[in-house]
Amino acid sequence: MRWVVLIAMIGTAALAAVRSAPAPRDSARKVLQARGCGSCHDSAVSTKNPAALAVYDLRERDWPAKMSDERLPKLMSRLRGAPAADRDVVKRFITAELGARAQAR
Repeated sequence: MRWVVLIAMIGTAALAAVRSAPAPRDSARKVLQARGCGSCHDSAVSTKNPAALAVYDLRERDWPAKMSDERLPKLMSRLRGAPAADRDVVKRFITAELGARAQAR
């Protein structure tokens, strides 16, 4: 019985840690907003560039949904001058997003 309680406690702690950690998508959104991408890719900030909003809109919950698997990694080209930590956040997001899409197929 002690093992069941211990396993349940460990599982609950692990689940809480996962829920409290920001999703890669949310972390990437914050980096992109901080790096100025929202000036074109956030419909709450500007609607002057509909072509940019057609690629992605950071205001949307599923903002990367319109981006193809080939286009998604191109986010990195916009972050060349960004700090390494910011680039790592977006790179982890891209990897996770592409992995999730592959699993969904």
